[in-house]
Amino acid sequence: MKYLVVMLSLGLSACAMLERNPRSGYFYEEESLGSTRSDLYELRKQTVETEAREELGLMGRALSPEERGGLEQRIRINRMEAQISTKREKKQYYQIRSLLKNDRERMYFLSLPTFEARERWAANRGLGQKDEVYSEDMAKAIESNDIALGMTQKAVMESWGDPDAVEVAGSQIYGFERWKYNRYVSGNEGYQKEMRIVYFEGGRVVGWERP
Repeated sequence: MKYLVVMLSLGLSACAMLERNPRSGYFYEEESLGSTRSDLYELRKQTVETEAREELGLMGRALSPEERGGLEQRIRINRMEAQISTKREKKQYYQIRSLLKNDRERMYFLSLPTFEARERWAANRGLGQKDEVYSEDMAKAIESNDIALGMTQKAVMESWGDPDAVEVAGSQIYGFERWKYNRYVSGNEGYQKEMRIVYFEGGRVVGWERP
């Protein structure tokens, strides 16, 4: 009996000292799994940086220290945006996102601790007002049937009327929309049909084009 106990003890000790062979299933399961997780983390990290570079127009070149700082700030913002938890908070943020002056202001807004604190901050700066009051420049643009950056959807409809088609990207909460207008413009060959596309973010104009 003592002999059996000694043999079992020696056997367990020997197993503990054994080095697992790379060709064994044990080696693959532990070592390779850790390597895979590391590879996935690096891939995700590169993807996040690539997306931020594209947003800032910094693709395909080395960055200056200032540009690197701006890139890291944009990555932090993207992570903060991804962590917005409720539909109510997402709607609040994306309604005024295009009105925030820069990344630093976006970070500050997102760092405010409560929904009510963000509401007060936005209200103190005249952002997201329910009763729309047009600035002099916006009023002139509407009067001349034109559009401008920062215009609300209501102002665009007052200037150009209802769109011929509306396309929504992602959830309506974010306000990413593309409005299509078919307009007739005067040319050398008389009036010709021309399409104009207006892009909205958070319910405000961020750009337009003529395909």
